[in-house]
Formats: sequence, structure tokens, C-alpha cells
Amino acid sequence: TGIPFDGGLRCLCWKILLNYLPLEKALWSSLLKKQRDLYSQFLKEMIIQPGIAKANLGVSREDVTLEDHPLNPNPDSRWNTYFKDNEVLLQIDKDVRRLYPDMAFFQRPTDYPCLLILDPQNEFETLRKRVEQTTLKSQTVARNRSGVTNVRSM
Repeated sequence: TGIPFDGGLRCLCWKILLNYLPLEKALWSSLLKKQRDLYSQFLKEMIIQPGIAKANLGVSREDVTLEDHPLNPNPDSRWNTYFKDNEVLLQIDKDVRRLYPDMAFFQRPTDYPCLLILDPQNEFETLRKRVEQTTLKSQTVARNRSGVTNVRSM
């Protein structure tokens, strides 16, 4: 059928026949590393990660502002787009797992998980950490009988 159930010989033959891998086996590891790096770069460019500076592609964190934070109801916010994208990705993941439940390819975890999350040397921060570190400014509002309002920042 051409479907690689356990990453065996048939899968390898297709990779060679489609010129994904060169005929010389010694070049495979360097080419595969290059392809994985290229794919990782593609993910960094395509997947929205609010709170991470776009120019650095994941090196430093942007400040979370009052206008764009995880609980912002504005439909145009980067966070809202991020959460909608995650909903779509989760639905795709569910559908793929249901597609062919007997096939190991769709059920097993990837051999090459996201290094951004797993590497302890990366400065990847979870959403919880980013929100915990954010401080919002509060203001005290006081009114007197004559209708004068005093606003004090804290």
C-alpha cells in the first residue's frame, strides 16, 4: 500500500525514489538535520506566538500591554488569533488520530519533538509564567458629594 507502518524499508525507498534522500547514505544525517532546521524556521515564521518579539523569532519577550493580553476579548488581538489557531490545530490532531487508528504512524509521538519547549537552555516561557510576571496598573476612584471624581494611580 505504500504506507509506512513502522518506518521500515518501504518508507525509506519512497524517500529515495522521490529524491528526498540522496543515494549516498553518508549524506543522510546532514541532509535530514538541514531539513529539520528548515522546517523549524518555517514554524517560527508561521505560528503566532504572542508575547515573543517577532524580530528575534523567539529570543526575547515583548511586554504584555493593557490592550493585548491573554484575556482580551478584542477579535483582532494577537492572543485571540493564537487561541483560534490552537483550536484548529487541536481539531486537526483529533481528526488525524481518528483517521486510521490501527496505523502506528498517527498514534505514536514524534521522534523529533519541539525543541523550543524541551531544551532547558531555551528561554521559552509558558503562558502561565508570562501572565504571572505581568503587573497591571490599578487606580482608585473616589467621588465626593459634589460630583468631583478623584483618580489616583497606585
